[in-house]
Amino acid sequence: MAEKYKLLSQFGGYFTKLDKTNIKEDKIYLVSPSQNVLVNDGEKVATRGGYTLLGAANTATTGIESSYVWVTSSGDEIPLRGYDDELEFYVGTVDSIAFNAWYRLKASWSAVDFQFAPWWDTTPNFDLLLFVVGDDNIYDWTGAITTLKSATANTITKNGTTTWAQERFSTAGTRKVIINGTEYTYTGGENTTTLTGVTPDPSAEAANSLVYQTVRTNADQPAANAVNDVIAVLENHVFLGNLALKEVSVSANDDFTDYTFSTPRVPGEGELLVLDSPTVGFISQEREMWITAGKDDWYVTQFEQLDVGSTLTETLKVRKLKTGPQQAAISQNLITKIKTGVVYVSNELSLDVLANIENPVAVPLSDPIKPDFDDETFAGGHAIFYKGSIYVSAPANSKAFIYDVIRKYWQPPQVLPVNFFFIYGGDLYGHSANNPETYKLFDGTNDNAKSFKATAAFSYRSYGPRFAYKNIDEWATEGYTSSNTELILTLNFDYGGFTQSLQKTISGRDERILFESLEGGSLGVSPLGDASLGDSESEMSVLSKFKVIHTFPKQDFFEIQAIYETDDVDRQWQILAFGGNAEFSKNMPITIKQ
Repeated sequence: MAEKYKLLSQFGGYFTKLDKTNIKEDKIYLVSPSQNVLVNDGEKVATRGGYTLLGAANTATTGIESSYVWVTSSGDEIPLRGYDDELEFYVGTVDSIAFNAWYRLKASWSAVDFQFAPWWDTTPNFDLLLFVVGDDNIYDWTGAITTLKSATANTITKNGTTTWAQERFSTAGTRKVIINGTEYTYTGGENTTTLTGVTPDPSAEAANSLVYQTVRTNADQPAANAVNDVIAVLENHVFLGNLALKEVSVSANDDFTDYTFSTPRVPGEGELLVLDSPTVGFISQEREMWITAGKDDWYVTQFEQLDVGSTLTETLKVRKLKTGPQQAAISQNLITKIKTGVVYVSNELSLDVLANIENPVAVPLSDPIKPDFDDETFAGGHAIFYKGSIYVSAPANSKAFIYDVIRKYWQPPQVLPVNFFFIYGGDLYGHSANNPETYKLFDGTNDNAKSFKATAAFSYRSYGPRFAYKNIDEWATEGYTSSNTELILTLNFDYGGFTQSLQKTISGRDERILFESLEGGSLGVSPLGDASLGDSESEMSVLSKFKVIHTFPKQDFFEIQAIYETDDVDRQWQILAFGGNAEFSKNMPITIKQ
């Protein structure tokens, strides 16, 4: 009796390249049309968490076009986003004052597809955030943020005892701050708590208002009429690329506006690198800058020092890697890295990893779900590595793909309206591709108060020889559920339910099938060890254990598929194990004999 139900309880990820009727039956495998479910750390297939707003809602129809989180040398985390003609940054709590809102850093941009890179400034001894946006400027921001204590006709006093300089405000050159949308110039007082020489008159500004540094423009960099599309920093050298040119300009390591160099080149000077194709993107690895260009190419730069006579010189070489056609990255935003290499979405529409710099081979991680990748364009998409998984967005179809690097398999696609991911406070967030909104992902039990459809479709099981009839009249399912869940089980007898498609309901209110913890009272408890992606211990509602056996008239079949699904607000469930009391039928499959 104990072996009556042929259960599977180990999961092997999500596949679409293999025929869903021809996948090994050693583990449970998810197949299309699975969505919005995840194999969590407890090895259960669970509904994902929802998403909640970070900042205010916005009904405008302009999506976010650029994103960055700057972890400053002072230890602050500052998320930035660009949309329409705006560049904004997010402010949490400053001087014990909770703002929790997005603030305009600078507006009236003609384009907002910014690229960012931090650079160390030895004069104030902190980093600056440099960014470019397809013109001949390099923009820099100190990231200085504080709050207002008081103001007179020509002074601004900050809260707290630290000086303005200690809070990263500029002490030289043109110096400006913004308070409630108004820009104020100051000329002194940075080493105290009161700025002086302030114009215009700031005295009407309210106490405890946010005060922050303005963005500075460094024009004609690296030259007049340049087009700076992408930027990166390696060993304090700035690398600038133009999507239409084969040249990469490299700055001096002590001045991001100096691109001159000697022959032979002196250590620390700038350089000009010439590629075979126009630059697409950069990513640094250790002491090397990896450059992707055109549709096919990857390059690696290397600094090498040598003595020429009594003079120390340094070469900056660029080496072209051995890659094949369509092996370049699609865009800068679709490049990320893991501990073992560079990961990117290629023009071949695959997620590849370049791991061996001496003999690089592009390994396609996305091969198990090749049909999914082939169906996507990834235009405007983004890639990021977070807590052992690689996330790739395909915003045209509101899809997010997740590759579990540790377990080496794919999760089912997630239907999320995001194009950019970012990490803030240790949590994963996403910017909307449709509105100027930002969301905390896998948070709560609904999508910003909306429902989402969660489908766990499993591969077919033959329970023996593929051409032998089997039959079944009982199906066992074990898992966890919230009390408001009506989980629909569909059993497809033979391909697509050709012989029969049977539906059953698993109700979270059916006390006959629930096994609730005595410690948790009548509501049950969230099972231990499940606080992971799609199953947050602190935010998911408590779940009750269930065991249910559905019975039905005995049915012959060659193969059978189980699909579990909900489509409503705040539905939570997890599947731990399932299977039927399959046995060989006494009937012969005479209908398929000819």
